[in-house]
Amino acid sequence: MKFLKVITGFVLVTAMLTACGSDDKKETENKEPAKEETVTVDNGSASKLEGAWEIMRAEGMAVKSNLGTVYTFKGDNLTMGKSGFDNPGKTEITDSTFSFQAEGNEYKFIYNYHFNSDTLVAEMQNSNGQILHMVKN
Repeated sequence: MKFLKVITGFVLVTAMLTACGSDDKKETENKEPAKEETVTVDNGSASKLEGAWEIMRAEGMAVKSNLGTVYTFKGDNLTMGKSGFDNPGKTEITDSTFSFQAEGNEYKFIYNYHFNSDTLVAEMQNSNGQILHMVKN
């Protein structure tokens, strides 16, 4: 039963992340593509995120499902995992945002982030206030 709850939670989180994406082409046809510079220097933001970050507190939707999820940044790879289930993908990191695009998925989720002391605070764009507070493992 516990295993079923874990699987259900993981499926709900994955469904929520997928539902937050948009394939509405009308919005982007008349706009110039946004240009963001990826930070790749060793002392830049990318190196601050490097490593494993565990969600210790969450606000907004799916609070219980998010708690304990680990975001592992390694170069341009980002893996989200919980209870032995990993969702690997790619990331692009700037000084205030990072993205996640799961392997085999066309949707890219973008998070605004900042640091509050040793806590990484991330908010997924267009998520109606879902905020994740993560501590480095």
